[in-house]
Amino acid sequence: MEKAGNYIIWILISILSTLAGNAQDSLYYYLEEAAINNPEVKASFLEYSAALEKVPQASSLPDPELQLGYFIKPMELLGGSQVADIRLMQMFPWFGTLKAAKDESSKMALAKFEGFRETKNRLYFNVKASYFKIYRTQKEIEIAEQNLEILHTLENIALIKFRSGGTSGIPGKVSKMQSAGSTTPTGQNSMGGNDMLNQGSMAAGAQSSIGNNSQMSVTNGGMGKTMEGNGKDAMVNLLRVQIEIHELENRISLLTDQLITDKVSFNQLLNREPSSEVFTKESLNETAVPADILSLSDSLVNHPMVKMYEAESEANSAKLRMVSRMSYPMLGLGLNYSVIQKREGNASAMNGNDMIMPMASVSLPIYRKKYNAMRREAEYLRDASGYSAENVKNYLVVEFRQSLQNLYDADRKVILYSDQVNLADKSVQLLIASFSANGSNFEEVLRMQQQLLDYQFKQVEAVVDKNTSLARLVYLTGNN
Repeated sequence: MEKAGNYIIWILISILSTLAGNAQDSLYYYLEEAAINNPEVKASFLEYSAALEKVPQASSLPDPELQLGYFIKPMELLGGSQVADIRLMQMFPWFGTLKAAKDESSKMALAKFEGFRETKNRLYFNVKASYFKIYRTQKEIEIAEQNLEILHTLENIALIKFRSGGTSGIPGKVSKMQSAGSTTPTGQNSMGGNDMLNQGSMAAGAQSSIGNNSQMSVTNGGMGKTMEGNGKDAMVNLLRVQIEIHELENRISLLTDQLITDKVSFNQLLNREPSSEVFTKESLNETAVPADILSLSDSLVNHPMVKMYEAESEANSAKLRMVSRMSYPMLGLGLNYSVIQKREGNASAMNGNDMIMPMASVSLPIYRKKYNAMRREAEYLRDASGYSAENVKNYLVVEFRQSLQNLYDADRKVILYSDQVNLADKSVQLLIASFSANGSNFEEVLRMQQQLLDYQFKQVEAVVDKNTSLARLVYLTGNN
């Protein structure tokens, strides 16, 4: 418990120093808070502390044996009557046995420490990944809300277009054309001077009236169809944008629920209330990929899991040496003290003198099957730990390469989607201006707006993936 207290004090000092240099960076604060509060890290550290306590146990001598015997009826001896017998014996293992046992316990404690490091490093990575996930969800909500405002603007424009299409001035022009056509025959009749001329004028006027009426009917029908078509198109445009608005509102609701879940998962890592607020930065650092990042692969051998299995292998090698020495005899040194009572009528000079007898003993390890089985057990465990360390190294090489590929891919996507967002945003602005002016290409406006939203989401995702890949590379190399 004392070591656990020292560890907590050390963590508190680290927090104060970290906060002093990174007061505005909430991620560093959360990492240190997780290291203090996470129950898995606490349990792992206490297991390491318990393993340390085994070292003095393994290096200690066996407990001495004390035997006490009392004669209910004193035994008559030549020099008196023996009343009691006291015997003390200390056994000593074969030379080197205790040292090998101490080495085994020390290496097992080291393995526990590496397990503690692995638990802490994995926690750091999980906190970073969860933090980046919260950032991503929050940014997606912000982007969706900004695009929702743009869609509401388009909805207002479409509504204006729809209303203006329903109250167009085209029918008024058609009425004037009809009025002009009906007055033409009347004027011609009043100007006639004789019957023949009047008859000719009336015939010509009738033909003109018929022709004008026919032309007016065609014109009126065409204008009506055009007006009806414009009204339907405006209505369709309005419905389209409302469909997009409803879908985006549903997406925002989904992201809001997702954000709550993300925060619960993050707070669980810090072992605090699920509803606790989580603060993130406005933007993640655009860290450039180091040119010598491939050299980090040399640090894979420093991963705590590799070190843990190597320590276990060394511990089992020490255990093998210990078992080999345990198969030799144990030596014992002791002392026997006999309490002698004086006996009346005994003239011996030794009458009533207590007896002291030094003693030596030796164990006889004759049951060899037990020791042979213990040696084989230690050999199997040693080899198994060695193979486990080799397997972890191979796994880390693959994971390192995969994480490096994800990092390069995310870095390219950050550049790509940054350019795509700029181009798509300009296209949307131009299309909205064109639609506001002449009411055309509304479907293209919605399509480009949806593409802009998709690019913005992908840009945030790429930034998060890049930072997550960097954090995973740090975790794999054991450089936390």
